[in-house]
Amino acid sequence: MNTSKVNIKDLKLWYGESEALHGIDIEFSEKRVTALIGPSGCGKSTLLRCLNRMNDRIPGCRIEGQILLDGDDIYAPEVDVVQLRTHVGMVFQKPNPFPKSIYENVAYAPRIHGLAGSGSDMDELVETALRRASIWKEVKDKLHTPGTALSGGQQQRLCIARTIAVQPNVILMDEPCSALDPIATAKIEELIDELKREFTIIMVTHSMQQAARISDQTAFFYMGDLIEFGETGTIFTQPEKQQTEDYITGRFG
Repeated sequence: MNTSKVNIKDLKLWYGESEALHGIDIEFSEKRVTALIGPSGCGKSTLLRCLNRMNDRIPGCRIEGQILLDGDDIYAPEVDVVQLRTHVGMVFQKPNPFPKSIYENVAYAPRIHGLAGSGSDMDELVETALRRASIWKEVKDKLHTPGTALSGGQQQRLCIARTIAVQPNVILMDEPCSALDPIATAKIEELIDELKREFTIIMVTHSMQQAARISDQTAFFYMGDLIEFGETGTIFTQPEKQQTEDYITGRFG
């Protein structure tokens, strides 16, 4: 039985007068990968950004409904957004390492949140995060060189190490491979498969093949509506809705 990690109830979102999400109801299971698919502008990334309240920064954006993380409403007035973002980490489309050393990229957030002191505790935390992000062997001899000097695929794995260093419950990924070549993409996909043993992963992808390869569940969005949600194998082979089938087979979108 899969435990629900994130539960979204009747979520509506507006940018000014324009309604971008229309009453979304969806539950994300713990320690599984869920792919959000659909054409550009259908609400996938908007939904993803609701989960760590990044939409809070957009003027004129307002939401209604509930998002529960482990049963707690993340939009409740007492919620500390900075704390929330340690529980719900985010990996972006374009790798965005800090303009600091590889070591400091990983150590920065744990230091701010008091998760490790300096010295050997921090060294151990940094090494563990880099190992879990499958990049330790490539960077262990150059920890004090800039993270920005790495290749695109390495930078993205560094960003994943930075995200998992603060031990989040959920990792959001917004098209994490779209700026990468096929070899770097394969490494990230392999990594996602390993990380789901410990983390709940919710990922926006434009690649049907990627969704089919690495997700356990798939949600299909269209024009701000959740059209269909279920086990990935079922969505791709026996979708219930004609719209889903048309999108997956490339008839539209």
